[in-house]
Amino acid sequence: MTARPSSRAQRARDPLELVSLRQLRYFSAAMRAPSFNEAARECSISQPALSEQIALLEQVLGVPLFDRTGGRAVPTLSGHELERRIAGSLLELQSALREVPERADTISGLVRVGLVQSYGACWVVPVMRAAQARWPALSVALRRRTAHALEEGVLRGDFEFAVSFDPHPHADLEIAQCFVERAVAVGALPRRARRLTLAQLAPCRLALLPSEYMMRRELDAAFASQGLKPQVRLESDALEDLVAAARESGMVAILNAAAASSLAVHDAVPIDCVELQRKACLVRSRTRHHTNASRHLWDALVAGAPALPSGWTAPGKARR
Repeated sequence: MTARPSSRAQRARDPLELVSLRQLRYFSAAMRAPSFNEAARECSISQPALSEQIALLEQVLGVPLFDRTGGRAVPTLSGHELERRIAGSLLELQSALREVPERADTISGLVRVGLVQSYGACWVVPVMRAAQARWPALSVALRRRTAHALEEGVLRGDFEFAVSFDPHPHADLEIAQCFVERAVAVGALPRRARRLTLAQLAPCRLALLPSEYMMRRELDAAFASQGLKPQVRLESDALEDLVAAARESGMVAILNAAAASSLAVHDAVPIDCVELQRKACLVRSRTRHHTNASRHLWDALVAGAPALPSGWTAPGKARR
């Protein structure tokens, strides 16, 4: 027959392993009520069940909490001391448990968002500001990266989600398409042109993004597919430099439509080339947990996609 652990062995263990929250609640009710019967009614249990749980608590602690002589249960000094020390803790715990559902409905905390630079001023930043005005406890960290780096960052968990374009399909990525944009040109262009072809742009002095950017690689491939050799006179990874070259140096800058909108370039002309259309998307992990704040900011960005000028967007899906 296995011997029961001694009271000394019980007291050597963590009391939280031996005492239940129910026992403490019943004990606290009994301390406040004039009798065990009243305490049992408050706790919605029978008086014998309440008495049994309090007796088990006394057994674990190794001290009497009530003096039961004379037909009444009178708190002992140990009982008063325990009640004094746990009463506030029980109220605090009760309050914390009640607030959990309420806090789950609040929009707060930090959301890390990666984005390509051209989607900042015309889309992400205005939506972020409106979201923070609506939810003051929301914090956002923006990090600008290339499209490829954004996909890798989402998969690694560097960002809650990314605002990018033409993401590659991946089993672990959820992709929400928001709009399809065209490439546009600004600068020394043919007068009254409503659409431009690559053949019209190839002889121009061009200001373009460098080759590490997807748009530049797609542009080079589109020129090559038509047997055209573009006259590139400036490369810069700052979109502002490209627009300045178009305005001040007689060059032609080629941008995506959202970038032109971000830079308030309202006189840009769309380029008639399906290979240069691109799909603006939000990208997040399918497997990672997304906070309430992250989900709400995602939904706000989907709903707040920019309204680009007529002709700057394309119907249907962009080429992958």
